[in-house]
Amino acid sequence: MDATLARPFTPAAGARAGGLLDRRYGPLVPHALLLFIGFVTLWLSNEPSTTLYVTGAAVIVVFPWIILLEVRRAPLGLSPISFYFGWNTVSLGFAAIHHANKLADGIPIRFSVQHIYPDELAAGYLMYLVGSFGLHAGLQFMRPIPEPGDRSPPVGSGFLLLWALGIAMRFAGPILGSLGALRGIVQWGSLAALTGYAIHQGGNHRRASFWILFTIGTAAEFAVNLRAGSKAFLMFSFLPAALLFARQRPLRRWLPVLGIALSVFYLGVIAPVVSAARQASEVAGENQSDRIVRTYTQGDYGDGDSITDQATAFFERSFEPIPASFLYGEVERHGYRYGDTLDYLAYAFVPRLFWPDKPAVSRGAWFYYYIGAARSEDEATTSIAQTASGELYWNFGFPGVVFGMGALGALFGVLWRLTTPFPEQDPIRLVLYIALVFNMIDMSEAGGTLVNIVFRALILVPSILLLDRTARKGAEAPPGARALS
Repeated sequence: MDATLARPFTPAAGARAGGLLDRRYGPLVPHALLLFIGFVTLWLSNEPSTTLYVTGAAVIVVFPWIILLEVRRAPLGLSPISFYFGWNTVSLGFAAIHHANKLADGIPIRFSVQHIYPDELAAGYLMYLVGSFGLHAGLQFMRPIPEPGDRSPPVGSGFLLLWALGIAMRFAGPILGSLGALRGIVQWGSLAALTGYAIHQGGNHRRASFWILFTIGTAAEFAVNLRAGSKAFLMFSFLPAALLFARQRPLRRWLPVLGIALSVFYLGVIAPVVSAARQASEVAGENQSDRIVRTYTQGDYGDGDSITDQATAFFERSFEPIPASFLYGEVERHGYRYGDTLDYLAYAFVPRLFWPDKPAVSRGAWFYYYIGAARSEDEATTSIAQTASGELYWNFGFPGVVFGMGALGALFGVLWRLTTPFPEQDPIRLVLYIALVFNMIDMSEAGGTLVNIVFRALILVPSILLLDRTARKGAEAPPGARALS
């Protein structure tokens, strides 16, 4: 097995060396074509729904195309880029077409207590796609790309410890709330370790012992994610399984079956149960996971909703250009804010460990109050994302979206470069890599995303550099000295 782990990287068959799309910036070409289609459609058409129909259909073609290009150049397959475009194939493709149907049928588009006008929705949608292009460009500029023949380093140790830390951090989260950024990274430790197990031991998939351990690990991940009460977190528990089926050729033919099964599981069980549990009455001493389990066992969910109804609800929730469209309308009515809404960055970088009463960095509650859904920020019961693209446009317009999202993408790329082209070989690098993958779809604000990147760098960069230095010293030491140590 060691020989296979140290094998050189070879691009997928069919890759044309030196071809335009195989270069660092090649995947930006179809992405730019998508934007061209969108803006031309917006210019030529008098119906905002047409912009959503045509551009959403183009997303369904172009984003998977970018994913295929990424899989060819990324040894692991799963990467911040492939995951981002996989997620947004649904949220910016199918969900856009769903909202186009609503516009065509004359159904009002609501954003909490606000109404979104059709022209604002089409413009905000394209503005959000411009942000995705800037993010993609920044990532491609700084990301690591392995060269043909590059060999992965030996597999490091500590994956079991990483798994235990991840599980413990999930249970001890409320107690360790002051550790903020550290907790936010380490909470992915168990999923990262399970992903590493799928990668390194996946060749043993014909052995019953492999499936026993892998099933136990997946069940444990699902169980701890129940505590978060998040539909997305629960489904992320199956990411190592999807990666296993994608990487192992004998299992690959079953990947569509796995995808369909997980989709049905989400729409038929996870979505209705978690939604019903959030509305269920509280029982003394009961936590979120207890409430979800109780809701499921009692059958108090669904209310006749079909899988189609759940899919519709998912399209409603996942269409992030809605807040961006609202902010587009705000700029049309009141002008740009020129950094006024980013004032929280003045104190955001002070660790809560040194300032326990530091004001909230997240602006979700404030934004909920701003749109008129609460009488004050303190009384806000819901947190609503502005989205990174929306916040940047609100302050600086389209230049802010392009350059701001590009800068965030480049910073993500710096951390990605730190993980090396083979992050699966080292537990610390792998947990940073997994955290980056999920950060790509969790950018509720531009400023908050910047803060998360900085704190990840401050916590993990020194640790990785120290471990690398220790490893180099160990390799350079005379054989006798290593034996004595």
